[in-house]
Amino acid sequence: MADILDTSPAFEAFARAAFVESPVVREQLWRDRYEGTHPEVFAAFYDGHGTTEGRAAVVRDLSTVRTRVRDAAPSQRRLIEEVEPALRQALGLPPEPAPRHVLLVGSMSTDADVGRLDGAVTLFHCLEWFHGEEGMRLLVAHEDAHAWHEIALGLAPPEDDAAWLAFYEGMAIAATRAVVPGRAEDEYFWYGHGGFADWLPWCEEHRDNLLDRFKSDLDDPVAVETWFGAGLVENHWRVGYYLADQLIKRLDRPLPELVAMSVEEAQEVIRSAF
Repeated sequence: MADILDTSPAFEAFARAAFVESPVVREQLWRDRYEGTHPEVFAAFYDGHGTTEGRAAVVRDLSTVRTRVRDAAPSQRRLIEEVEPALRQALGLPPEPAPRHVLLVGSMSTDADVGRLDGAVTLFHCLEWFHGEEGMRLLVAHEDAHAWHEIALGLAPPEDDAAWLAFYEGMAIAATRAVVPGRAEDEYFWYGHGGFADWLPWCEEHRDNLLDRFKSDLDDPVAVETWFGAGLVENHWRVGYYLADQLIKRLDRPLPELVAMSVEEAQEVIRSAF
């Protein structure tokens, strides 16, 4: 059984109390009735990539978010239980130590994030992003691959190195394909979200040029944001994920071998893949 902490009952209690209140009062109740019930969880979440920037929008649309969370929580628990054993086996890792999982409602700042809670590698699943089981199965597999990868490393990897992120994201995509096979290729990058039909064809058409550009950017301090963050490459977002997948495919190594590499070894093999 996966180690899952589900905060959705506290969210439902908050929503029930806040439903008739103004948005300003709802935000205060969110802090008191929801975050205040799990302060250690939200401290850890905000210590990572979670932010409060979208909270006002979430509480304004509370009815929609509440309905989504009711659907998401049981589905997410089931997906974690189904995906995690297959993923661990694909990576060739022992069953312990295993990641912790926290189901929470964030502020639309991130759909999932790997962090630390009480010193343990923890995967925070943000229920407000739920859009159906089939897409979320892919996201669970991808992010759980990151969590197991960090356990195997024994440390939190760097977030400011483009070569490492190419390895890290490419391996998670490869692991997702292994445990959730047979999906359309673009789903391994967008997890079932619509509106990106032209993204993969464009990347494939410009692949060689993109690889050359990425290679030249590896030592640029803003490369991570450009290729993996909010930056754009010729008006296309998250192009680094496509290149990460291409580079891991070039390595042609089994997942257990990849997950056993140190950060330094991973950086070197990515640089050698060009």
